[in-house]
Amino acid sequence: MILNVAALVLVLSITFLHSMFGFYSGLINLFCSVTALAVAFGCFEALTNFVATQIELPTSYIEPASLVVLFAVTLTILRTLADQFLRGNVRVPQYLDWAFGAACGFVNAQICVGVLALGFLMLPWGGRVAMYQRYERAPEDRKDPDTGRAEFVRQGLWLGSDTFAAGLFNLLSSGSLKSDIRFSSVYPDFPEWVAWTGNTVQPESFTSPARDKDGDGFKNGLKVDKWWEQPGKFSPETTRYRPLAPTRTASKPPYEPKDFGPQAGHKLLGFRLALNRSAADRDKGSAYHRFRPTQIRLVGDVEMPDGTLEPRQYVAQVLRGADPTIESNYRIVDIDNNFCLAAGGDTKLDLYFEVDERFKPRFVEYRRNARAVPGKMEKTPPEESLAAAPAAAAAGTPTGKSGGPDKASGASRFIDTVDRSHSGDRDDLPFVLAANKIRSLDCDLAGNLLVRGQFSGERSVLAGDKGAKDAITKFQLPEGKRIFQLATKPRKAASIPGQAMNFAGSIANQYFALDDSGDRHMLAGYYAIIKKDGQDFIELFFTPDPEGSGFNGLLDFKTPGIRKDLQDQPDAVLGLIFLVPPGKGIRGVTSQAGKIEFGETFKMGGK
Repeated sequence: MILNVAALVLVLSITFLHSMFGFYSGLINLFCSVTALAVAFGCFEALTNFVATQIELPTSYIEPASLVVLFAVTLTILRTLADQFLRGNVRVPQYLDWAFGAACGFVNAQICVGVLALGFLMLPWGGRVAMYQRYERAPEDRKDPDTGRAEFVRQGLWLGSDTFAAGLFNLLSSGSLKSDIRFSSVYPDFPEWVAWTGNTVQPESFTSPARDKDGDGFKNGLKVDKWWEQPGKFSPETTRYRPLAPTRTASKPPYEPKDFGPQAGHKLLGFRLALNRSAADRDKGSAYHRFRPTQIRLVGDVEMPDGTLEPRQYVAQVLRGADPTIESNYRIVDIDNNFCLAAGGDTKLDLYFEVDERFKPRFVEYRRNARAVPGKMEKTPPEESLAAAPAAAAAGTPTGKSGGPDKASGASRFIDTVDRSHSGDRDDLPFVLAANKIRSLDCDLAGNLLVRGQFSGERSVLAGDKGAKDAITKFQLPEGKRIFQLATKPRKAASIPGQAMNFAGSIANQYFALDDSGDRHMLAGYYAIIKKDGQDFIELFFTPDPEGSGFNGLLDFKTPGIRKDLQDQPDAVLGLIFLVPPGKGIRGVTSQAGKIEFGETFKMGGK
């Protein structure tokens, strides 16, 4: 509402001012505005590329700034030159002066306000801004009549200034300013592209990949591993859909089986994409892909009956390998669904686009500007799947090479990433510590036991001799509790297709051990062992009273870059420490991201 009102007031104000300036001045202004529009839309990508390689600023801000600055500077220069060299010696009847002045002013206002609105909406707001959002989820009782899924109401600026400005340049780029690459061939609907790419999980999520010393997300952010035409349709046996959006009171709405197939005159194209770490969100040394389906678009052409090519763009309707909660199943998505995947090297997932049956793809884009051109189309869907498929696969559903489910992927393989020698009912430390080395740190000791502590340092500095009198070898067990430790290899876990949980990359998950009776037990500590400068380095935290100490259950590492090292180093170890009553059997770990069943039970000793 606020954005719409502001845009309306600006358009009406500029129109009124031009009616006073007259037809001749309005005509000159219109020429300047159209030229500035052409410069801004034609050159903002090139300016973004140049600036992003010169200074390390988020490209999410550079791109909208490039568009608006190019327009404003060009308009100012042209208007200044016009005032210097063109004199107002044209006379027309007063009523025509007002009328045509207002008409020129309205077009000029639509251009100016359209560019400003697009630049404003291109900023990383993370959804609704100034009481405006392009797509609003309709009430729960309303369903899309064509798909039977949640309905979304499409909104726009009241006077359509953004659509007018983009449409005018699209017309120019197809006519008087025609070049080898038409604007519409890259942006079939520019305002829609702005809305899609700005539809982020949260404001911290990038709308555009970074270009810095850690990687160039524009060039390397996305790869097309393979693509194919998907035969048949997905059956309810293999496909899940979540009709409700998460809320504060219901953070995990249920999934339901649902079939999915292309409508008449359409087909399904499947793409296996590799999202590179350079295009991921980066935060305190960690990297992860937080995205919504609209941030991955497919662009191409539809051949019309007269032989002309009409540019089209589509977003994915089905994903696989992106939702660990449903493990091996396909996920029918809505445009406001959130996804988060570890960003270690290339993260692969399958996407399915419903397109016109005459459509031919030209490129795929992740976020803004991370683009990849598809190679040769595969004749059949890939045999290997990114996650374990159900035994009864749907028609056209990719399965393992044997024709059945791929047993070597998903949560069923997670137990292979566990370091069993340091997991289970264990109260010993990752390695022996020297009391005189850690006593000066934030630790409490009781004899040869660690009562509580939070410290980090090189192993060679902190380690002690197991036989020494001051050797600290174990945790002190709180009364009535046992310690369950789960030592994992995050790099290996991240390589599992359809991974069920991202320990190293997530910064907002609280972890609980799940016992054989269904009870959960809070995290009491954690440790990470990585390599720094060729030496073993450890960071450890432990508290005997998680609730009383105010521990929030998060992996709150203090060492800079440790999350990235956990994801990148093959031998890095991440340990989770839980306090569990004696006699329980621990069968899994759960968090906000999902649940992992080990497939075996770790029995806890004691009574």
